[in-house]
Amino acid sequence: MWQPRFLKHRAGYNEHRAGPQVSEGWVDPAAVILAKKDDFMDFFFRRWCLVGATLGLTTLLLCPPARSDSKGEQPQASIDRLKTEAWDALKIGQFDLSNKLLGEAAEMSHDPAITQMADWTRKFESQRQEFVAERRKQYDKAVGDVKLLEDKGKGDYAIDAAARAFLLAADKKAFHEEPWVDALIKKTVDKARQYDQNEQWLKALRLYSDLGSVEPANPEWKERLKLATRRVRLLALYTPDALKALQESESKDREEVDALLHPSTQPSTQVAKEAAGEADSFRLDWHETLRGIRLDMLRDALQDAWKNYYRDVSYQKLAVGGLNGLQALATTKGLEKAFPKLGDADKRISFLRTVDELMDKAKDAKGPSEQYVLQSTLAHLETANADTVQLPREVLVSEFADGAFGELDPFSSMIWPSDLEEFNKATQGEFSGVGIQIQSEEDGSLKVVSPLEDSPAYKAGIKAGDIITHINGKNAKGITLNQAVKSITGAKGTSVILTVRATDAKVRDHTIRRETIKVASIKGWLHRPGGGWEYFVDRDQKIGYLRMTNFTKDTAKELDSAIDQLESTGARALILDLRYNPGGLLNAATDVADKFLHDGVIVSTRPDRDTGNPATESRATNSQTDCNMELVVLVNQYSASASEIVSGALKDLHRARVVGERTFGKGSVQMLFPLNNHTAYLKLTTSHYYLPSGRCIHREENSTEWGVDPDVKVEMTPEQMRAAIDARQDLDVLRDASVPPAEGETPRLRDEPKGVEAAVAPKKDLLSSDPQLSAAVLLLRLKLAGAEL
Repeated sequence: MWQPRFLKHRAGYNEHRAGPQVSEGWVDPAAVILAKKDDFMDFFFRRWCLVGATLGLTTLLLCPPARSDSKGEQPQASIDRLKTEAWDALKIGQFDLSNKLLGEAAEMSHDPAITQMADWTRKFESQRQEFVAERRKQYDKAVGDVKLLEDKGKGDYAIDAAARAFLLAADKKAFHEEPWVDALIKKTVDKARQYDQNEQWLKALRLYSDLGSVEPANPEWKERLKLATRRVRLLALYTPDALKALQESESKDREEVDALLHPSTQPSTQVAKEAAGEADSFRLDWHETLRGIRLDMLRDALQDAWKNYYRDVSYQKLAVGGLNGLQALATTKGLEKAFPKLGDADKRISFLRTVDELMDKAKDAKGPSEQYVLQSTLAHLETANADTVQLPREVLVSEFADGAFGELDPFSSMIWPSDLEEFNKATQGEFSGVGIQIQSEEDGSLKVVSPLEDSPAYKAGIKAGDIITHINGKNAKGITLNQAVKSITGAKGTSVILTVRATDAKVRDHTIRRETIKVASIKGWLHRPGGGWEYFVDRDQKIGYLRMTNFTKDTAKELDSAIDQLESTGARALILDLRYNPGGLLNAATDVADKFLHDGVIVSTRPDRDTGNPATESRATNSQTDCNMELVVLVNQYSASASEIVSGALKDLHRARVVGERTFGKGSVQMLFPLNNHTAYLKLTTSHYYLPSGRCIHREENSTEWGVDPDVKVEMTPEQMRAAIDARQDLDVLRDASVPPAEGETPRLRDEPKGVEAAVAPKKDLLSSDPQLSAAVLLLRLKLAGAEL
């Protein structure tokens, strides 16, 4: 009997076809023997044999022998092999191959379940190919922008476009080998050094930042960027008018570049410039920023650092760093407007001479004399300062501290008295204010993104899309977000007057009493009108979605509540989104990981030297309340610290599949050392985090491995990330349940069953904007359908 021909189905194999094979009909040997009898019997058995042979052949035609492919496999074996290879491809993010294999398995089997899986994969692959094509298009445009800017005499900005191209390049090594890249880097280095000499700090900062993006392994750009950033910070804090003058020069050039790259749009820098003049009344006085800073706080902090830093640190290094900080202060042009004695060349030179002398002594100090030299340095600085430039003591202390602790790592720093409120907001998840999320628009307007649930602002009737025109009677157009936050927040029980222009153009004054605002660290898929979250990203398949924005003292409780709601409505799988999560409290991270684990080490910490701070180890415990749903974790390059602990533990212990991009690499542990009766703190790195596999999360200067690598890598371009954030923001908006849907909106969630409170569907489809989230949904759909992932 002829058997159909099959192809080998794995990519990369040669095609082989099985030739036609024929099976003859059969005759019973007993019939042959009986046919030798008499004629009657001969006739009977001949007729019987003919019928029998015909029936036998018919049977074979109707029920042919089991077919095999070119490997000799049975059909079901071929289908199983295709599926297995498809699952293997999915595990490492080879979506194109898995799509091909599942498509062939579906065509061969005609199984509705496999057909459904193939359809999901096909739709995702189609979307992914669109993203890949868009990425290539953006890369080609960035490379084209480099040539355009150089041709038009804007070579300073060509490195901006090159940095974008490097980020978008599929092969980073090949990008660096391009001759035009090497030539551009050399020209940019020369220009950046020229800007340093001409005290054009903003221009230098931009170029060093771009050089660091294109050559991330070159430590020189990191150091030069640090100095340029320090100078800009000094101007922003002490003499914002001097910084404004630099910004205006930079803005003029930027407008010309924008006109070349985006000729059809109005330059945003011009819009920003028009709004900038409105913000003067909201400027923060540096006296308030440095309020309460004392020399004894610095002395105690330096000693704590010497004793407790995770690796050996010398007083010598701290002293040299502090003196570098003061040297930057004294040589940054423009600061004489805040500190007039810096404008006296003789006094400034005399002060700098003392700094140089103290620097030489500090560098020569060895062994036990280091501590004495540091204390002596501080004493001599006070005397020299009083005799020359006469900087306020709090300025002298603050800038020495910034330089000293800047020598350690980016995460060790002082938390001065004025910083405590903001620090507590980040770690405690609460603050005193009115409860609104705000953003700056391109025209300088202050827009309400969304009120928070049950907040004073929500109760006052402030809605998403409203514009805050005045704060306590002062024009709010053009102010920075930091200025707005400082002005709107305040002590509990006090009031703030917000003048708001609603979307109907009506302007109203709202006098709002500030209250303690608790910021939820866990959000769902869509904010329901009036409050609460829709947690299902795919209600048909019962796939839930939780986004964790940071790790606070209440995060574990919030997680328990959200999972309880999901489980009560039949959730079968969960996406835990840790993208853009900067971290937070260590115990919150271990509690979150423990919710999904039954045993094993979650994370361990240890210093590089014996500081008296012991190594630690956090282990998971088995609890009846553990979450056992299928799990995918989303991460990206902005997932840091506690986010990396959770995603790394769940990956290493094979509890979840991680999707996205490699995480930030912030694996250092900070402890708080109280100063002056807890009015200030030293935040100091005392050890590093290690995942269950033994891998250190932290990214050192020359690291090739750091953070958490995803199981399934799905990259997103900056433009795609912005589009996804915009779509995500639309889902997060808290709308008034009493207000009918706006034009273009529908009153019901997609796939929302009857009986669920009506919600306004988003204007933007997040799944079509976010390939990482779409990949997570695909993996869980397939897993729930039986895929071995």
